[in-house]
Amino acid sequence: MSNEVINTVKVQAAAGRSDELGRQLQKIVETLREQPGCESYMVDRCPEDSNRWNVSARWQSEAAMQMHFNCPEVQGFIGLIDSRLANAVDFNTFPIV
Repeated sequence: MSNEVINTVKVQAAAGRSDELGRQLQKIVETLREQPGCESYMVDRCPEDSNRWNVSARWQSEAAMQMHFNCPEVQGFIGLIDSRLANAVDFNTFPIV
């Protein structure tokens, strides 16, 4: 059984701000993918909804992922709402079986 985990973030852009949101998400991801235990961190625009962005990260262990959640850079996702780039941010975590 694997210890690896994946966390995802679905981000809904505020009206007219999807491209700007995508650029900001890319900046956040570039910083976070350097975290210890991170195997990948990606951001993609949803093909069905151009105002929704999907961010996913794969971690060597749940402990590595939990350490990452304590990094100040992760607050960048919450800041997207404060800056009115996003209307909603939804976090999920899945074990890799």
